[in-house]
Amino acid sequence: MREEGSLSAKPPTKYMHVWWARRPLTASRAAVLGSLLPADFPRDVFERLLGFGLPSKDLVEIRRRMDEGIRLEGGFNCDRAFKRGFRDGDLKKMRDSSEAIWGSEISVIDPMSGGGSIPLESARLGFHTLANEYNPVACSVLEATVDYPFRFGEELGRKVRKWAKVWNERIEKRLARFFPSYRFAKVHAYIFTRTVPCPDTHIHTPLVPDWHLLKPKKESGQIVSEPVVDRKNGTWTVRVAPIGRGAGQIRQAPPPTYDGGKGVSLFSGQMVDGVWAGRQIPADYIKAKALAGEMKSCLYAVALKAKGLTFQPPESVDLKALNEAEKELARLRPDWEKRNVIPTERIPIGDKTGEPMARGITSWADMFSPRQLLCFGVLVEELRSLRSEIVEVESKDAGEAVIHLLAFAMDKLMDYSNSLNTWESQRGTAKHLFQRHDLSFKATYAEMAPCGAGTGLEWAIENVLKAYEEICALVSLQEVPPVEVFHGSASSLPQVCDKSITAIVVDPPYADNVQYSELADFFYVWLKRTQGHRRPEWFSTNLCEHDQEAVVNISRHRENGGAPGKRGKRDGSAADAKAKAHSFYQSLMTDVFRESRRILRDDGVLTVMFTHKKQEAWEALFSSLLFSSLLLSRPGSPLPPLGRSRLRASTP
Repeated sequence: MREEGSLSAKPPTKYMHVWWARRPLTASRAAVLGSLLPADFPRDVFERLLGFGLPSKDLVEIRRRMDEGIRLEGGFNCDRAFKRGFRDGDLKKMRDSSEAIWGSEISVIDPMSGGGSIPLESARLGFHTLANEYNPVACSVLEATVDYPFRFGEELGRKVRKWAKVWNERIEKRLARFFPSYRFAKVHAYIFTRTVPCPDTHIHTPLVPDWHLLKPKKESGQIVSEPVVDRKNGTWTVRVAPIGRGAGQIRQAPPPTYDGGKGVSLFSGQMVDGVWAGRQIPADYIKAKALAGEMKSCLYAVALKAKGLTFQPPESVDLKALNEAEKELARLRPDWEKRNVIPTERIPIGDKTGEPMARGITSWADMFSPRQLLCFGVLVEELRSLRSEIVEVESKDAGEAVIHLLAFAMDKLMDYSNSLNTWESQRGTAKHLFQRHDLSFKATYAEMAPCGAGTGLEWAIENVLKAYEEICALVSLQEVPPVEVFHGSASSLPQVCDKSITAIVVDPPYADNVQYSELADFFYVWLKRTQGHRRPEWFSTNLCEHDQEAVVNISRHRENGGAPGKRGKRDGSAADAKAKAHSFYQSLMTDVFRESRRILRDDGVLTVMFTHKKQEAWEALFSSLLFSSLLLSRPGSPLPPLGRSRLRASTP
């Protein structure tokens, strides 16, 4: 149904909710410990505090032998470092050593906390910890990661499960008829393709980059869908069969009908040497049809799961359900838009939003097919109606935390059921939207059944709760208070007193590596509808604020309001926008480090985690550090311009 990889091998912070560029927990813990402990702290104790199951020299030797191809029974013979707890004696040595340097009042802050790896590890070690973050979606993730586990513990997970059943029952009553059940199997995924009118016949033709439904490494297990075309009546369906030379098998996968932005029509062309050669469809034509609202979607295969994974063309009941869902959405949508149930916000021009916008996806609601949008509108409605009951029974704080985690389950389902995710034939699973840090257009996509034929919502709830409960298991020091979470720019932290922080440990944004707000808007517009009542100060704007976002986003600095020119065009305007974007990033990071110096004790430590591969990113970071020191020593001094000759840095 969906792909999370091996959850047992992933830190729970990685899969509770999407956030980008999270630091590994063990590396984050090392940064905190390295900031607060003396250089002569015992190495063996330090390594155990990091979670090493064996001395580092032994781990390195095992790794070396593995790399040489030697098979070692039991591998490393120890669990992953982030899972291991602490020995009381090691914690005491850590506290004694750190307090000998800093005193008993030790405070740690990550002013750009993101998904919360650094503050979580700082709090786990027992330090008073603060976390600041500019993006509201990240703030919501922080609450569930570094506040609730300390404040509510595993009991919150039990409360969420109880109310999730009620929520699911109400969803089932409203949505099951749009996801008809199969008698002996559950729907693993519905697989769709985009279609556009054939330039010659005007019949909608599919844009399929790969007709494989299952494509493991061994050819014997490959399954494909072969288009069966009735050109006289202008229809097409598929035949599903394994690759092979036996009876009923298909010798090789059909050629793609979409590649490099160009299409191939199933309905016009000619026979060449006894083989049908479809008419080529230009990329510009496909984009034009998409922008005109003439690109559609077609369900062409259903993945079913019982004992194993099977595929078949959609049945008439599946197609009828899609049609009925579209009618139901049309009936409900006017009222939903009035009551702010579904996101009508426009997608802004940005560095990562160009692809969907070029295909006619101009609002955040457009990111979903009609049935998907119906599903999430119902989820929002039912969660809102359930809220008063939950709060009345569980108390306001705990009740709102229950609603928070249920909203995360909705976000999880949404990440795996939209019109820009993918069906991965290699593993036979739906892949989530944010496999990469972008919003790239997909010609084919997969949809999950939240109820009825499938159990998508149940899976999403269990997935979120598994992550939450595993975070609770990591938090073993019950006497440690929750992390204090703040929302705002790291360049201004008025809630933090002068010279009150012992250590600032930060993993700052890496220039143009991730466009956080552009991507986070996908979740923001829904969290605003499920969480906005709880945190109006976080969700009061139309989309995520980005005026003080420390990233290099060229689109925000173009003179024409952000609209990019033709791809590959190198003009003065583009060069100016790039220079302005880099200058903005450097200037804002300078302000961040200047504010960091204000809140840091005179004998405190600033630790910056930075692993960017680009030389200019290192130069901007180092320049910001140096310029912030210059401005502190010379108030009112102008900020020197960024230049490659000013500073050199080595990439790791």
